[in-house]
Amino acid sequence: MSILRFENVSREDGNTVLIDDISFTIDRGQCMSIKCTEEMSLTMMNMITSKIMPTKGEIIIDEKSPEDYFKKNNKNIGVIYKEEGFYDRLTVNDYLTFFNRLFNYKQKMKDVLTRFALLDIADSRINSLSYSEKKRISLARALINKPDLLLIQEPTLNLDRQSSRIIRENIVHMKSIGISILAFSVTLEDTILIDGDSYILNEKGLNIIENELENQKENDTDNDSITQIDISNENDETELPNIKIEKIPTKIDDKIILFNPMEIDYIETIDGSCYLNVGTEKFQCSLTLSSLEKRLKHIGFFRCHRSYLVNLQRVREVITWTRNSYSLILDDKNKSSIPLSKGRMEELKQILNI
Repeated sequence: MSILRFENVSREDGNTVLIDDISFTIDRGQCMSIKCTEEMSLTMMNMITSKIMPTKGEIIIDEKSPEDYFKKNNKNIGVIYKEEGFYDRLTVNDYLTFFNRLFNYKQKMKDVLTRFALLDIADSRINSLSYSEKKRISLARALINKPDLLLIQEPTLNLDRQSSRIIRENIVHMKSIGISILAFSVTLEDTILIDGDSYILNEKGLNIIENELENQKENDTDNDSITQIDISNENDETELPNIKIEKIPTKIDDKIILFNPMEIDYIETIDGSCYLNVGTEKFQCSLTLSSLEKRLKHIGFFRCHRSYLVNLQRVREVITWTRNSYSLILDDKNKSSIPLSKGRMEELKQILNI
C-alpha cells in the first residue's frame, strides 16, 4: 500500500515553473532519492507538509489530502532540512530525551545514542558540535519519532566519512522497520548511494536513474565484441600492431582542446552530457560515455557506474557503505568520491587482483 502519491503535480511561483507535471508513488518501507535543485526539494517538502498547495495535480498521503492527513497525523511525517534548527544549549542526551518523552518512544536512550555513534558526545552541548554530528542527531530524532514517512534534504552531502556510513546504514534500518523515505540531494553521487530507487528531476521531468544491473546485458555485449577483436589480433601473427594516439576532444567556445587520457581523473554524465574531470575543472565532451568507455578501456579506464567512467590509476580507496552501496575515493586534488555499482564490484576486484 502506498504512503505517498504525486499525481501530475505542478507548482508555479509567478511566471516561474518550480515543479512541472510529475507523478510518482512511494510504498511503505520504500526509499526514493531524487537529484534536484535545493529550490525544487524545498518546494516538494512544503507541498507534502501542506505549507503550500500545488498549482495543479494532487498529492495523496495515506489516501488523504495533506490537509486532512495533518489534522490527525501531524507527528507521522518526519522532516530533516539541510540546515536545521536545534535547541543549541541542550546536550545531545537532553535533546533526544525530550523527543523520546514527546513521542513516547520505548527504546532505551543509550541504544539510540549507540546506533548513531553519539554516546561519546552525549553530554556535549549541540552548539559545540560539527555539521556531521548534528546531521546524525537529526536522524536519531527521526528514528525516535518513527514516522510513516521521512522527508530528508541532503542526507549525506558534505558529511565526514563516519557520519555518511552511519546515516546510510540507518536509512536501510528505517526501511526495514516500515519507514518510507523521500530523500533529496543536489549531487548525483549522494542520490545514487542512498539505498533505494534513484531519480533525476529537471526540466525534462522526473526520470529514473537506471540500475547498472538492468543494463548489464548491453554492457556485456559491448565487452564481448571488444574481447573478440582483441583475440583475433593476438592470433593474427602477420598483422603489425596498430599505433594509436588517443586524445579526447572537448570544446570551449570556438576552441577544441585535446586531453591526454592520463590527464583525466574521471568522466561523468550530467543531464545527458559527458564531462571530463581534469584536476579541479570540468570540460564538456560531445562523445557518449559508452563510446568513451570503448576508447579508454584498454588504457585503464573502468565503467564503475552507469553514469561514471574512472581512471583506475587515480583510485586510492574502495569504501563499502552498506551491503549494496560502494564508493571509490580518488587521489586527485579534490579527493573525489564517485559511486561504484554493486554489479561492478567483482569485476573491479578481478582487474585490481584484490
